[in-house]
Amino acid sequence: MTPKTNWPAVWVVFAGGLAAGAHIGKVPPALPALRVDLGLSLLQSGFVATTLYAIGALVGIFGGTMADRYGQKRFALIGLATMSGGGLIGALAQGFVPLLASRFFEGIGFILFTVGAAPLLVAATRPEDRPAAFSLWSAYMPTGGTLALLAAPLALASFGWRSLWLGVAACTALCAVLLARKVPAPSFGGGVGSIRLLTESVTRPGSLALCVAFICYVGQWSSLMVWLPTFVVDERGMDPTSASLLTALFVAVNIPGNLLGGVLMNRGMPRWAMMAGASFAMGAMTLGIFASSIPDAWRLASVLVFSLLGGLIPSAVFSGTAVHARSPQHIGTTNGMVMQASHLGQFVIPILIAWAASRTGGWEASLGTMLALAAIGLLSGFALRSFERRLPD
Repeated sequence: MTPKTNWPAVWVVFAGGLAAGAHIGKVPPALPALRVDLGLSLLQSGFVATTLYAIGALVGIFGGTMADRYGQKRFALIGLATMSGGGLIGALAQGFVPLLASRFFEGIGFILFTVGAAPLLVAATRPEDRPAAFSLWSAYMPTGGTLALLAAPLALASFGWRSLWLGVAACTALCAVLLARKVPAPSFGGGVGSIRLLTESVTRPGSLALCVAFICYVGQWSSLMVWLPTFVVDERGMDPTSASLLTALFVAVNIPGNLLGGVLMNRGMPRWAMMAGASFAMGAMTLGIFASSIPDAWRLASVLVFSLLGGLIPSAVFSGTAVHARSPQHIGTTNGMVMQASHLGQFVIPILIAWAASRTGGWEASLGTMLALAAIGLLSGFALRSFERRLPD
């Protein structure tokens, strides 16, 4: 327990999160240049874009367990160094195989850093400041992704995609240096065996509710992010440039939603109510996005409100990992569970949405899948209410 919140440490951890988000966000705008420069097929491009998600979906909880067992700060530093090294390998790649290998290293580094970040934030903050710290942390992905989206056009137009890879790798290395110097290692961790960490974490009902809610949120949000340009171009006749700008706006508007979550929790709103309310709002906005009779102005508003209010869920979930972990020594493992759920949702659900649309010949068929995910997220919020009532004060 720290007597005073170490806000510089919180900001350094967040900066590392921005770098991690940029490693994901740099790929989509660079894919056309990658395909031309390296002769990638569409399938190979898909592997380059999704490898990082696949790794997280497979090893998230194990990365968290290793961090809790052998040192959260140590693994966060290894994660940043691995991401930076992977980016350097990618910048030097001359073909598909080394580029894919670079994404593998970036994926491993991403998981090692992000599962170690939550314990570092807990160690750096007083309990009353944690909602604000975790709402800031919850914005790392959309903020880092947006920064990469903004930097990509300049990099691609001047020095090419390799300069974007080098720039993100250099920023990640700088974050590693800052984290090593400015962020204290937690005093907890290392006293619980790996098997016990796993079994005691995966059997916590509150942690499982957080994972279910997060996989539903991420599945909906990432599906809309991935397929929004295709939907508005194919179904609504929007030009590709406007579709790209709309997608960037969709990502960016998620950030104030993340920060609003911290404000609401500081003012006493229960975590479960934020999760349930945001899940309901996402379902309602999905009706406005995919229903054929809705005017396009309302459709645009629905897209933005969907992302804005959905942003409340990451704040609730990330702050909940420290609350529902069995002990401070279990926080990294619990965060690993959440990250694994996140990556599983990002990897599987956009494919499921596209499959539903292709089977029936239209995006309206995706409405049922999106509404089902929103309903499950809503129920997870109410389940969390019951679990949190049983927690000791």
